[in-house]
Amino acid sequence: MSAVSTSSPHARRHDWTALRRIAAVLGLVALPLTLYAVMLHSFWERGELGIDFSQTLLPAAEELADGRSPYPAYGYPPLVAFALVPFTVLPSPELFYTAGLVVTLPASLWILGIRDWRCYGAAFLWGASFHAIQTGNVTIVLLLFSAVAWRARDSRLGAGVSSGLAIATKLICWPLVVWLAASRRGATAAIALLVACGVTAILWGSLGFSGLLDYPSSLDKLETAQAPSSYTLQVLLTDLGAPSAISRAAWILALLVVLAAVFLAARRGADQHAYSFAILAAVIGSPIVWLHSFVLLLAVVAVRRPRFSAVWILPSLLWFGSGSGNGETWQTLLVLGVALATFVACVLPGDVRLDRARRRLASSP
Repeated sequence: MSAVSTSSPHARRHDWTALRRIAAVLGLVALPLTLYAVMLHSFWERGELGIDFSQTLLPAAEELADGRSPYPAYGYPPLVAFALVPFTVLPSPELFYTAGLVVTLPASLWILGIRDWRCYGAAFLWGASFHAIQTGNVTIVLLLFSAVAWRARDSRLGAGVSSGLAIATKLICWPLVVWLAASRRGATAAIALLVACGVTAILWGSLGFSGLLDYPSSLDKLETAQAPSSYTLQVLLTDLGAPSAISRAAWILALLVVLAAVFLAARRGADQHAYSFAILAAVIGSPIVWLHSFVLLLAVVAVRRPRFSAVWILPSLLWFGSGSGNGETWQTLLVLGVALATFVACVLPGDVRLDRARRRLASSP
């Protein structure tokens, strides 16, 4: 009896560890693999896999491949269309593009320094991640460029080029320049602007600047048509009964507060926080925010919480948001609430000693 009682606590701990490992494998490997295989196949059967790619991005690339300009109908800067021209010769190009996004998501986490395998499985469980892959837009590509910008932050050329390409891909990434400038990387910020403007000007110039003058009005029309059904503070307040002028003012004020936080964090030498607030500004600063836009918050979670924890699982609640517009008011509130809770959990002080150790390691020769 004494032998049994002595070994019992150890046996229970061993059983508990084994159960945790099994649960981790089932929840963070088997579940996302099964979920993606079933749901992506379902969307493929319905002709809805890579719908943004098929309906918007690929047609623009096909216009270029045929020697024509995609403007003024095309709503993106020209870089994406030019980059996708090789896809026009592939059979079922949406499958190749979807596969590329599936690979790009974990590649971004690896670049951000994530080495805990559980984080990769959790990232695929984010509702925003699946929606970004299923619709086939460029948000995961923006995550990749943002990840490279952080990884190469002490390299003027590396951070400048990656940030510039992010902006040239989609204008919402402009807060990266704010982060670079605020963190006393003025030359890098200048390179980012030069790359963004230079690439856009050269590619658009090759089209004879077709549609350039009409581009701002096209964006205004797009905002008017789609902004009311997206995930923004302005839309939420309007849905809750606030006057449109007050709702818009609150949205602008929130953006200004976040940008101010970028500067304050940078001046305190808290580069992780400054970068995190810049990523948040890229998400909330756009007048049109879809569910997939929140996949950019993976950069914040990866930088601030590189080990698996509950905050990696929290954004799985985004599955309850609507992928087509912002759905009901409660869904808008849920999505924005989950995104805010995720961000706040990441920027909280956490382990102060760990943060100090990281700064000492970064400053050591």
